[in-house]
Amino acid sequence: MCYNSQTYSVAGENPMNANTNECRNERSKWVKVATGAAVCVASLLCLLKIGGWFITGSAAILGSLADSGIDLLVSVAAAGVASYAALQPDTNHKFGHHKAEALFALGQVALISASASLVLWESVHHLVDPEPVTRPDIAVGVLLFSLIATILLVSFQTLALKRTRSLIIQSDRAHYIGDIFAITGALLAVFTGSYYDIPRLDAVAGLTMGLVLTHSAWQVTKIAIPQLMDEELPEEDKETIKQILEANTNVLSYHALRTRRAGDKSFIQLDIQLDAGLSFREAHDITDEVELQIENAFTDADVIIHADPEGEARLERRVIEDVEDYPASGSQ
Repeated sequence: MCYNSQTYSVAGENPMNANTNECRNERSKWVKVATGAAVCVASLLCLLKIGGWFITGSAAILGSLADSGIDLLVSVAAAGVASYAALQPDTNHKFGHHKAEALFALGQVALISASASLVLWESVHHLVDPEPVTRPDIAVGVLLFSLIATILLVSFQTLALKRTRSLIIQSDRAHYIGDIFAITGALLAVFTGSYYDIPRLDAVAGLTMGLVLTHSAWQVTKIAIPQLMDEELPEEDKETIKQILEANTNVLSYHALRTRRAGDKSFIQLDIQLDAGLSFREAHDITDEVELQIENAFTDADVIIHADPEGEARLERRVIEDVEDYPASGSQ
């Protein structure tokens, strides 16, 4: 992420505009590279697992193949969605297109759920009517290569996520982390089952993969729904906002603090109370100053602040969060 700890004056051009554009471009590059890497890895693993399944008939490889197939479809679509979400606001989308990431994540949930159902069905069949894995050495080799490739991809996604906070990368990474554990379990089951002649272990590995896919779908749902429902920012982020307000001696109190997030963009709205004796220009400059300080703490944030004379805030706005005002340093 792009952060800048410098405090800017309200006079003249806002240096945050250049910083914000630079951050947007950097984020876009990281998202494109991360989604491209996921497409390449998923394509390679799909080809490898198709051949491995035809040769071995392993339910564990079938489950892993279904997972990689979903990964490939999702990653290809993710590249397009990431480009759309990064578009600038337009006439019909004045808040931007950031929620496309959350909508895409819900579509990913549907695909993962369908994949999990297929894998669970096939694995139950193998559990009831077990068949030995043909060429277990190939099955082990395919799963081992898949494990290494997935670990490398997750490592890169972790780096990209730290720099972008992209919901697309976050949902993909959550899925691939689940893959690491599932592939490890499948690898051990195939190896152990073949060595000790226990064919049902392969079916158990397939069931495990199906359950991991189901868990991944739930994890992605928990990420996407809060953004679509405009859930508040985390408490630590709200505390940062409050600290900025309380450090400004011109802000006597504040209320109606509302926050939400869409993609990586934060939306922050609140009311502040200022000395009633200030001129309109002075109140405007103080409000701009506070907005810039908050924008400086949150990359690509949309901040709207309404200023009230001290003691004259409308009650219907005050009760949005609390009946009582938050006192700031200026009133103490």
